[in-house]
Amino acid sequence: MAERTKKQAKKAAKTEKPAVLTGTPPEWANATAISKLLGKGVRRIQQLTQEGVLETEIPPGGGARKYRTCETVQKYIAHVEAKAQETGENSRTAELNLKKLEAEVELKESQGQLHRLKTAIAEGKYISAEQATEELAEFMAAFKKFTKNIPPRAVGALAGNADPVTVRVLKKSMGKELDTMLAAYAGAAVEQLEEAETP
Repeated sequence: MAERTKKQAKKAAKTEKPAVLTGTPPEWANATAISKLLGKGVRRIQQLTQEGVLETEIPPGGGARKYRTCETVQKYIAHVEAKAQETGENSRTAELNLKKLEAEVELKESQGQLHRLKTAIAEGKYISAEQATEELAEFMAAFKKFTKNIPPRAVGALAGNADPVTVRVLKKSMGKELDTMLAAYAGAAVEQLEEAETP
């Protein structure tokens, strides 16, 4: 008996013919068929219909509302392309707006810095380079004069406690040491100025 059922099942399978594909999609389809074609859920197809992206019609001969298969797929593709293009344009517009805002911020910051600098100059917080050079030269002359007076003062304090030859040698030695130190200081200052001016 089991053999007969198997034979009958094989015979029935042979007699059932597979669906023939004609290459032409059916003209009308329900939401389930459209969802399978588009790879979306039935609920998403219903949402797109409510949003007006997809449309249903009553097929000729009546019955439930259905989708025109080809038109529905084409409308969905157009909707996706439009959305992609809109997103691309929006992101480009947003990028341009961001760059514009950054440029405006930089401009405002530089204007603020310029205003603060002009205010500081007007208040006398900054002086011209020529004036600074003159004042520095005056300071250096006064400093040199002050330092040159150190050996005679120091030796003057030793005058009663040491013999005159030692006092004179000490005064001369201190003067040479001060001259060497002042020359080294001035040379280092000149080098730093030259390095600062070199790009």
